[in-house]
Amino acid sequence: MQLDLLKQNYKANEAVKAICDHISNRSNNQNETGLERILSHLGQAYDFKRSEIIAAFRLLETAGCGKYIEGRHGKKSRFLWSVESKHIAGAAQGTETTAALVAEDAPNGKSIKNEMSEMIEHSYFLRPDLELSIELPANLSRIEAQRLAQFIDSLSFEE
Repeated sequence: MQLDLLKQNYKANEAVKAICDHISNRSNNQNETGLERILSHLGQAYDFKRSEIIAAFRLLETAGCGKYIEGRHGKKSRFLWSVESKHIAGAAQGTETTAALVAEDAPNGKSIKNEMSEMIEHSYFLRPDLELSIELPANLSRIEAQRLAQFIDSLSFEE
């Protein structure tokens, strides 16, 4: 990763800064950031055009933070992070070390990123005024879905 270029793009491009800051505020690392999803999240505070976000992803790609993939054949446009995304703004601001950006290896020698399946963020309106979001593996099995449903069923305090 080209840290100097990342810092330069972060300072010079408002969309790069907004993406990095948003991703860094997440508690979990993201392997992938969907174009439409980031537009939705940033649309609450900014008025970016789709082309501005794509250009920002291209700048992040140039800095070696990952790869922008244009959606084709039913797949959505997305940015695949090659670094720990939750530390990206800190690195751009100079408060994180580059070591924090490198994914650690799993004990068996395989990359954690390769072990993790693609995650998809789902939104659900539980009530008219309450939207929930959850990230689940793209290859969620029926058994895993049933286990998750049983867990949610156990959360209610009402009989």
